[in-house]
Amino acid sequence: MLRKVEHGSIFPREDGKIIDEHFGVLHSGQDNFSLAHMTAPAAWREPAQLADFDELVIVVRGTLAIEADAQKIEVGPGESCLVERGTRVTYSNARQDSECEYWSLCMPAFRPERTKLDV
Repeated sequence: MLRKVEHGSIFPREDGKIIDEHFGVLHSGQDNFSLAHMTAPAAWREPAQLADFDELVIVVRGTLAIEADAQKIEVGPGESCLVERGTRVTYSNARQDSECEYWSLCMPAFRPERTKLDV
């Protein structure tokens, strides 16, 4: 069986980040994994979060900063990073003047109730 996705479903956000889910609970109803195309505006930053899923990010354009366990790394185009479930992590756009575009694969699928945010 093949399932082509021409466009996904947009997760509503108020911080300017666009989450376009191609596979997952919101768009395709599946819970074993989710795949989303992300676009983070310049200088964007999320609060720290603790997720109950593994997340693999692959950067297409720009630079994604990831902070966890007293480490901070920058992930650039063509690079990827695995953040294991149970890791307290903060994602941000490392650039003040340009967008960051990346893909996120979560296993099991992203669900808001699987993420605890520090606010």
